[in-house]
Amino acid sequence: MDRYKAEKQLDKKPEGTFLLRDSAQEEFLFSVSFRRYSRTLHARIEQLNHKFSFDSHDPNVFTSSTVCGLVEHYKNPICCMFFEPMLTIPVHRTFPFDLQHLCRAVISDCISYDGINELRLPKKIKSYLKEYHYKQRVRVRHLESDHYV
Repeated sequence: MDRYKAEKQLDKKPEGTFLLRDSAQEEFLFSVSFRRYSRTLHARIEQLNHKFSFDSHDPNVFTSSTVCGLVEHYKNPICCMFFEPMLTIPVHRTFPFDLQHLCRAVISDCISYDGINELRLPKKIKSYLKEYHYKQRVRVRHLESDHYV
């Protein structure tokens, strides 16, 4: 879902209503669209040093080792500063995933991307399983310099 569809879905919803969606930009896995200040806003979920946050460059911004942990933190309005997302009311999917997709998700949770090649399955199924894995560069800040790898 892109930001425009998210805005349409969140239109006239109460403050704190949000949805988590795939990011349109390749360097980010997810974005969150949310209602705050009577409008729909968007924030990218950034990742640095295996931690997720809404601003990886600010050492004072909350970070979590999981996206779910990040969302959970911002459910509490007391934790949300005026410029941060407030994620109190999730918008749930209106459609179920098909069984094929659910099976792929379970298998992907149990095996690494490279481990798929070791499975005794037809190439077509291996290819289908690999589509589910997100591939993203891990940004790591080295202490001795500010360069990323």
